[in-house]
Amino acid sequence: MNMADRIQSLRKAKGMSQEELADKIGVSRQAVSKWESGQSTPDSEKIIIMSELFEVTTDYILKGIESVSATNKKTIQSIYWGFVVIFAAVAGVWSFTANRFQFIECFFIIIAGAAVGFGIGLIFQVVSNLFTMN
Repeated sequence: MNMADRIQSLRKAKGMSQEELADKIGVSRQAVSKWESGQSTPDSEKIIIMSELFEVTTDYILKGIESVSATNKKTIQSIYWGFVVIFAAVAGVWSFTANRFQFIECFFIIIAGAAVGFGIGLIFQVVSNLFTMN
């Protein structure tokens, strides 16, 4: 993905039109259009403004290099969802195979399993932060 594609992708991810982005950074809509089509590139001041607006680094806009913290955030979110899905699935399978629960009770057991999975994911994050602070 080149810089033009990254700018367009970031803009769309924020749900902004080219006009809205242009207004926020003080350029014309045509300038944003040219950046996104690769006909021109923004100056460094505009790249800095966009990095703050889109909450990414200037390195990401320029070269597509994500910061370590962004990568870690995605990894942690994946771990959370993994724990939630695994614990909800285990709770669901257990409650259905036990044959002593009604459907609504099974539903609440699955929700409880997901909550336990989320809690374990949170504990995992806290412990990993303690070890990476050094």
